[in-house]
Amino acid sequence: MSELNDEVFAAARQRGRTLLTEELVALIERHHPHDRPGVAREVVTRYADRLDGERAYNFDRDAFLDEVDARLVDTETWRRTDALYALGNDRVSRYPTRWHDALGGSRDVREYVDFLLGETDGFLDDLDSGAAGRGIPENELLDVVSVVGRTDRETAKAEVERAREAGDLAEDADQHPEARVRPVE
Repeated sequence: MSELNDEVFAAARQRGRTLLTEELVALIERHHPHDRPGVAREVVTRYADRLDGERAYNFDRDAFLDEVDARLVDTETWRRTDALYALGNDRVSRYPTRWHDALGGSRDVREYVDFLLGETDGFLDDLDSGAAGRGIPENELLDVVSVVGRTDRETAKAEVERAREAGDLAEDADQHPEARVRPVE
């Protein structure tokens, strides 16, 4: 079994009490090594055990695991921003099965942008980013690529920049905190 990744704990400590259940699951999914979509429930529990043991910010293991169960949906499509998705019997993900099936392991950011723009089941409406215009907020795109593509955010960011330089993607002013990324028509 893989060792727990310290980047998850560093990020959790930094966010403290503001860390949401779905964000912690996404951190685990992004940083813990795995070769299949989602992360094993056992792994989520191991992270919760260690966070509870550290008492870093009054983390409540049982409340967290109850919240994971309460947010778990068994659907293949996007449900809502705070949902977690059951992938099989023992795996959980921040993103639905359909996304993993369509994009899993890919790092082609243009493919992600096209797919997410076509995801009409409420994903774009749920983002609450405040940025105007068509496209995917860059931070959301980097999260999806890093989790579903099983890579790190730096690699995902570099792929966005490469696609932009190649003329495949356009991006709002990069200094905007919620810059939107869209395909070049």
